[in-house]
Amino acid sequence: LQAQEYFDEKFEKGNFFFDDAIANNEKKRFQMASFYLHQACENYFYAIRLVYTQQNSKQHNLTKLLNSVKKYSTDFVKVFPQDTPEEKRLFELIKAAYVNGRYDPDFVVTKEDIDALVPKVELLRDITKRICEERIGEYGEME
Repeated sequence: LQAQEYFDEKFEKGNFFFDDAIANNEKKRFQMASFYLHQACENYFYAIRLVYTQQNSKQHNLTKLLNSVKKYSTDFVKVFPQDTPEEKRLFELIKAAYVNGRYDPDFVVTKEDIDALVPKVELLRDITKRICEERIGEYGEME
């Protein structure tokens, strides 16, 4: 099943990036941890898009990626709620990490930032796993 292959590849890649984020956080490399968290999110979103649509355009903007998958689960609002200034700041930080986490020496990311973002990315991972497995199960029933 093509959807299963897409899921396996992108979900595993997301998990690798998540593991790298944790390792970099432990080594106090917070900028790189933020970049790896961004990459984990990107791959979880890719997994969802591929499982549900069999299509995925290369996209790095987490706002656009999040908006493209919101229709598949109401739980996404819990990941990056953006209902307070701090929630908005954290989302902007992880969005900016794609470029700034690698290239901007003045990009400030603290241990507290990473510690606040890790549970959000874990929640995204868990939602991704659940809804993709449900969808793949539905495809199996159609055959």
